[in-house]
Amino acid sequence: MVTASIYTYTTPPTFAPHIYWHIPMAMKIPHTYPPISHTHCLYRGHRLWWAFLLSSLSVFLAGLLALLLWKVAHRGFNSIGIFRPRRQRWAHRQSISVQTDFNLRNALKEWAFSVISAQHLPGKVLMVLIFCFNIGSIVTYITLSTDPVESCMKEYSIAFLIDLGFNICHLLYFGLRFLAAQDKLMVWVDLRSLVDFFTIAPSFVTLFSRRAWLGLRFIRALHILELPVVLQILNVFNSNSTTLKLSRLVAILTGTLLTSAGFIHLLENSGDPWLDFSNPQPLHYFECVYFLVVTMSTVGYGDVELRTTLGRLFVIIFIFIGLGLFANFVPEVVQIIINRKRFDGSFTGVSGKTHVVVCGHITLSSASAFMKDFLHEDRGEVDVKVLFLGNFRPNQELEAFFLRWFLKVTFYQGSVMQRRDMERVKMHKAGACLIICDRFTSDQHKEDAANLMRVISIKQYCPNTRIIVQMLKHNSKAFLQNVPNWDWSRGDAVICLAELKLGFMSQSCLVPGLSTLLTNLFTMQSEIEQDGDTWQNLYREGLYNEIYTEHLSPSFIGMSFAQASKLCFLKLRLLLIGIEYQSGDQDFNVLVNPPSHIKIKLWTLGFLIASNASDARRASMYCSVCHRDIKDLPRMRPCRCTEQKDVSSNTSAMSLGFRRPSLGVLPFSPEGETLRERECVWEQQQQEEQQEVGLDSTGLFHWCPPVPLKDISLTRQSASTLALQDHVVVCVFGDGGSSLLGLGDFMMPLRASSLTAPELRTVVFLGDPHYFSREWPNIQYFPHIYFLPGSPLCGADLRALRVERCAMVVVLSSLSSSSDIEPSMQDKETIHFCVNLYHIRFSPEPGPHCTLSHTQSHGHGQGLELGHGFGGHNHGPSHVNSSNVCFVNEADSQEDSSSLTLSQAFSVGSVFSVDLLDSLMAATYFNANVPGLICTLVTGGDTPLLEAQLAEDNQLRGGEMSVKMWALRQRSKLAQLALQDEPLCSLACEDFKELFCQALDSLEILCFGLYRLLDPPNPSMKRFVITNPSAELPLLPSDRVFCSVPFHQSHLLTLRRAKTISHRL
Repeated sequence: MVTASIYTYTTPPTFAPHIYWHIPMAMKIPHTYPPISHTHCLYRGHRLWWAFLLSSLSVFLAGLLALLLWKVAHRGFNSIGIFRPRRQRWAHRQSISVQTDFNLRNALKEWAFSVISAQHLPGKVLMVLIFCFNIGSIVTYITLSTDPVESCMKEYSIAFLIDLGFNICHLLYFGLRFLAAQDKLMVWVDLRSLVDFFTIAPSFVTLFSRRAWLGLRFIRALHILELPVVLQILNVFNSNSTTLKLSRLVAILTGTLLTSAGFIHLLENSGDPWLDFSNPQPLHYFECVYFLVVTMSTVGYGDVELRTTLGRLFVIIFIFIGLGLFANFVPEVVQIIINRKRFDGSFTGVSGKTHVVVCGHITLSSASAFMKDFLHEDRGEVDVKVLFLGNFRPNQELEAFFLRWFLKVTFYQGSVMQRRDMERVKMHKAGACLIICDRFTSDQHKEDAANLMRVISIKQYCPNTRIIVQMLKHNSKAFLQNVPNWDWSRGDAVICLAELKLGFMSQSCLVPGLSTLLTNLFTMQSEIEQDGDTWQNLYREGLYNEIYTEHLSPSFIGMSFAQASKLCFLKLRLLLIGIEYQSGDQDFNVLVNPPSHIKIKLWTLGFLIASNASDARRASMYCSVCHRDIKDLPRMRPCRCTEQKDVSSNTSAMSLGFRRPSLGVLPFSPEGETLRERECVWEQQQQEEQQEVGLDSTGLFHWCPPVPLKDISLTRQSASTLALQDHVVVCVFGDGGSSLLGLGDFMMPLRASSLTAPELRTVVFLGDPHYFSREWPNIQYFPHIYFLPGSPLCGADLRALRVERCAMVVVLSSLSSSSDIEPSMQDKETIHFCVNLYHIRFSPEPGPHCTLSHTQSHGHGQGLELGHGFGGHNHGPSHVNSSNVCFVNEADSQEDSSSLTLSQAFSVGSVFSVDLLDSLMAATYFNANVPGLICTLVTGGDTPLLEAQLAEDNQLRGGEMSVKMWALRQRSKLAQLALQDEPLCSLACEDFKELFCQALDSLEILCFGLYRLLDPPNPSMKRFVITNPSAELPLLPSDRVFCSVPFHQSHLLTLRRAKTISHRL
């Protein structure tokens, strides 16, 4: 038997520790304990490591066996019922004691659970203390690791007593966990329990045998894995995913390294057992840590080597595990630390400089689209800092984008749901907070709810901060009225993508090409070189116009809208299309082409179409005295008149009023005898329509009592017998599991009360009955609607609906697609339909060719509006990619359009992309009145009463006809008139200037665009949009005019439609 008689029990020397580690074994002096060969040692000269290990194994295995036997016996006896009668008799005899014992056990269990549970303060304190005790045990082990692995104890050292105290605490904590556990077996084999078995039992063996063995005390380092939980309990970080991930990675690396170093230290300092421990190597614990770090980093200096076979076998296993951990975790930890310094800072604002915060769904596409429009050259110099706040770490592409815009943009990692993060970006001092929604989400209600929570959080922290938020569904928009501190007068605004997108497409059914014209007005486009004298030049000239708002100068006071609009057009080269009219102390109305009794007041806000902001300022600078004969408009400057100084000093007073303005609706209480005039108009219109007109309670829409779906459902045979002419066919791709499009937003503009009964087009839906039955409750109160169950790809269904005679075909897609589908495949249903429609032969009446735009044949046309479902895809709303335009327009397949807005399909008004609505975020920030005007033009009217009703039950209710209700109809509507038809043919105009002036003077019709035929060859008679034509532009007999027609001129539109239908028949 080999004994370690080479040790002597003396006082350790005072030289440096690193020299002490490398002393040969024959010369090394123990730090505290005498060797096992000392005379007073129990089993002198024999190693007892097996006794320490056996004590741990015996406790673990004995307890495991007892628990297994108890489980098996308990289940077996219960299944066969051996002890059931006895238990019943015992319960009958000792009912009181049994009940008391049961309650006592439950009470002890609940008490133990409350003590160790982190849901209560005692449990949190106990978990932190136990974690500190584990760290203390690791420190004690490292202190004792300078002594021999196994030695005798003449007396108990302070380090041992401290470690014993820690182990007693661990034992008590284990007892509490075991007592509170529902499943005792799972607690017994838990990792924390295994650590306790192999560290607590050897301490008591040492206490009674006075033999010390370092053993497996190092496995206490595994408790470092609990570091993230302890940090959360101490509120070091609050649900910060990045900090939590960093602490978890550091804990795993540290715990694995310290535990593995303990194994190396034990095996190398003990030797191989089959060699009777004759080959030990004295390595210090920190030398083992150093060796493993060098090994994991693949450096391998070779200055420390392992000599024992067990040590080398362990390292072989460790390399497979540790090398993977090091390769994956260390770079990630470094990256997180670097990014924390870059993205976790705080914004230090500069005095006098504005900043805005952009949050929500931040991606490369959404951020680049926003910044492109936000910093567009037409806005002039924008001295605003943009802070993006997202609760994620940006990828390389997004990070490169932020670096490219580093002078204007900074990204901060955080969430507006956390007060600390809002303080970091100085939310209370921000000019506005813009919340971007995820248009590609599969759950639109969840996305809207998330944005609503962001609004609530921001308004609670800083109620005076202006918020501009995107919403997907119209009913979600109504909930914002209930948010505390939401204030329209402060500039708070909501952009509802469903309402606007479907509204654009709906208005295109009444006014072909209008979606393109309106989109051009609120999107910023950079000028490009003109290429010859082609139709593209005229289209692009209009493309570079936008909507601006300016307070009209005092020189406009007392004018009617027609007079003010003519003055702007003729003298200032501006197109005034609407005003914000204050009818009371708190009532504001956004009016487009208001009637002549509405007069311009002081500080009236005008909506102007201009090429840039500097041109639009002419309306606020104009002086009837100083600028009467001005010729050089670019050099126009404010004059020194007293009244103009008053204007400039009060321009900061621009406001949307004290509440949300009514959109497009005339005030009901006009001056003078106008009330009697309205009564006469009401009686006259009732006689002309020759039928009772039903309106909803808000007076904004035509309404009828709800009709069951079966009553308006058609078959192919019944559809073919209907007198369908100049109607609208809506092809809907969707199934029972698709997200709802919100067809109510599509129908509202088609059933606006400003339309007379003869102007209401019949709408026929074609699609899946399971899907349409879910949409029907939201549109069942609109008149003149039919539904044909079928497929838009079926030629027989299209023929039954007389597509060759319809005014417009709209395609809406709400089908689901896989999340990994390529972007170019998002429009596959619509493209399939277009290709199919091109090749369908309609007989026996050939009719005009069915194209993707509004076409003309002998002055009348039909067309197809490409729409894309709002919220149907797993990615959210359908997305028109510019690369897909070539599939729906043959001309675009031969051209390389850099933008969707420059493609022929878009210029003729046959396609529309919801991506274009992203420009409204930046436009709303710079001009808070733009959303009101866009909604007025798109929806045909809106009032706070309507929003309140939709917020209450998302339904329209019937109303009683009255003079007040009829007055709500007296609002202008958008239309398209042909120059060769009445009433414009009688004006005999040669250029757009004459048309603009004569139409305003004689008809009160406001003209703002042209719809002109493409250059020949143009066999399909396609037209393109000219927005805000120049005054000198010559007119062509075939031109159509975009205009705003007052309600009292509705008979002109009725006559035009009657002529169109009779011509087709």
